[in-house]
Amino acid sequence: MSQQVLKARVIDEILRLIESSRTVMLVNTFRVKSITINEARRRLRGRAILRHVKTTLLQKAAEKTGSQALREFLKKHASKGSVMLIVSNEDPYELQQELKKYSIRLPLNAGDVVDREIVVPAGNTGLPAGPVISSLNEVGLPTRIETGSIWITKDTVVAKPGDVVTPQLASVLSKLNIRPVEAFIKSYAAIHNDIVYSEDVLTITFEDVLKELSKSVENAFKLSVATFFPTPENLRVMLREAFSKAVTLSLKTQFYDENTVKIMLQTARAEASRLEALLEKA
Repeated sequence: MSQQVLKARVIDEILRLIESSRTVMLVNTFRVKSITINEARRRLRGRAILRHVKTTLLQKAAEKTGSQALREFLKKHASKGSVMLIVSNEDPYELQQELKKYSIRLPLNAGDVVDREIVVPAGNTGLPAGPVISSLNEVGLPTRIETGSIWITKDTVVAKPGDVVTPQLASVLSKLNIRPVEAFIKSYAAIHNDIVYSEDVLTITFEDVLKELSKSVENAFKLSVATFFPTPENLRVMLREAFSKAVTLSLKTQFYDENTVKIMLQTARAEASRLEALLEKA
């Protein structure tokens, strides 16, 4: 069988897959282990098909499809190299959340950019006392020797988001068996019933939504108070602030009422006591 015929068959197979599925997901498999992919295939058997494809062949298959939305999606998001294609009739967000369950932990390599705070916990490292202690100290870890082992004396942040991992830090984290990278099959783009899903939409969690919703409510509350827009939620706060400002203004203008007289008398008494103390010293 010639190479040309083989390519034509692959293209037809890809075309059949993408046209017969409501969901098409694209995955960059960089740093994704084959064991993770095989586990996903096993768990999703009958629900989704996972297949490595060359984007050049994927593009040729897209040109043959009758769906303009699918053609545009693949032209934009499957432009070079090779990707893993996931086709299914299920919702892409639910599939992505399922795929995240099959994650494994990987070590950081020198040159990696940290996307989260890396903390080395206090406790026994299990490493015997020796030259390695200088490596730990070099990356900022406070240590002590106890019963022949090296102990970290307190929880220590060794990297923050945006930091580039040095060879020294990568070596220390490896020695401590700290694997901060969560590797799983992550779709960077998907299309479902002609609706395109970005990576941000696919990977957001329910907890993230609640956090953002809570933040939005808090900001809306602050804005309504600042602009004096009354609502059932902020009316009590606005009345309390208005009352406090009214009392302050009354005190400054020496306006007597039931709310200011007591404060004025207390202020006058304090001032009289201060003057009395000064006279006694004189």
